[in-house]
Amino acid sequence: MLFSNLPEENPFQMFQDYYGQAEDHGDKFAEAGCISSVDKNNQPHSRFVNFKYFFEDNLVFFSNYESHKAQNFIDNDKVCVNFWWPNIEVQVRIEGIISKCEEKFSDEHFQGRKPAKNVAALVSEQSKKIESYDLLKQKYETMKERIENGEDVNSRPKNWGGYQIKVHFFEFWEANDDRLNYRECYEKNDESWSKYFLQS
Repeated sequence: MLFSNLPEENPFQMFQDYYGQAEDHGDKFAEAGCISSVDKNNQPHSRFVNFKYFFEDNLVFFSNYESHKAQNFIDNDKVCVNFWWPNIEVQVRIEGIISKCEEKFSDEHFQGRKPAKNVAALVSEQSKKIESYDLLKQKYETMKERIENGEDVNSRPKNWGGYQIKVHFFEFWEANDDRLNYRECYEKNDESWSKYFLQS
């Protein structure tokens, strides 16, 4: 995850520090967070995504705009994200409001990646039903071959791009051998952040 122009408020600096510790201690998927959303029937859904940026007060990841979770975000723009870093025994819970990134930002991210990394974004109709996994692999290999043959497929599909979560809540949880776990919270009210602790 790349950090840029983070606010000076303590929770943002704490998050970056914990993230660095997780990477230093070998947490292979430090950038993976479990994002939870709620559909129009009030049914919650959760899945892991790879967060690529923490820009100002926005967590950013990229996904298909026609997926199940994309529809959830339209139905309810309030989301929660959990990061769990087992090697340092720290969990960070984040809440915020989700929206699409500007198209220019998504274009720049897509074009800045190696073409081979964009194959799945180009071929997968994420969350849509398909007859078999082999058929999906076939679509993938066909697109990969086109790229390897030098065809220009570096334009971002309009149904794929960035999502940004404007953060207004953090909980930093640290494990304790006696189960007296440490829970430090930050909540934004208007333009200021309040700090408090929760009992474990």
